[in-house]
Amino acid sequence: MQQYLKESLQTRRGFIAKALASIAVPAFCATRADGAVAKKPLPQFGLKFMEEKLPLMRRSEWTSDAPRVWLLREGGNYDRVTIHHQGGRPSISRVKNSVIAEIDAIYSGHRNKQYGDIAYHFVVDYAGCVWEGRSLAYEGAHVSHQNSNNIGILVLGNFEEQTPSLESLESIANMVDLLRGNFGIKRHRVYGHRDIGSTLCPGKNLYPHVVAMRNGK
Repeated sequence: MQQYLKESLQTRRGFIAKALASIAVPAFCATRADGAVAKKPLPQFGLKFMEEKLPLMRRSEWTSDAPRVWLLREGGNYDRVTIHHQGGRPSISRVKNSVIAEIDAIYSGHRNKQYGDIAYHFVVDYAGCVWEGRSLAYEGAHVSHQNSNNIGILVLGNFEEQTPSLESLESIANMVDLLRGNFGIKRHRVYGHRDIGSTLCPGKNLYPHVVAMRNGK
């Protein structure tokens, strides 16, 4: 696993306050889900197929909050993957607390919009670490009217303005391969947000890599 740099001297709360003030939650990447409402908490979705092969940070690493399941919809039967970028300001952080603050800021924005949880199933940072977001037990909320059976992956940063790191690209490609293998997802069902929504997401500098994954390159 990519090693993080020395922990920042600032507190987590300080990071969160700063992030909330400066990071806009892009409306095009945070949209309501489309499936059947979950009536009770669902069993934790197992990720053993991923955790032995990726630098995976489980949800408990960045939050102790439980999802508001009455606002979520049951997920499953996944047959596609959609990759997003964060938008807003560029992100090149390799500091764990700073990454946590960015994820918390996105999560807080989604809760303020009355989402039951962060909209994405996974978040990838600049260091290539993969963070568990919304459990795969629940449908995501990342593409308007296209969330059913759709796994959402968010890459931190703005790839209209910056280029993705080699570590993040490697983790995204490995994760997509593992998800495809586990769920039987066809290669042509790997999308950038712009493929199924009216947006520039995931940015001009990340999207060609998504196309390469889809084409098997």
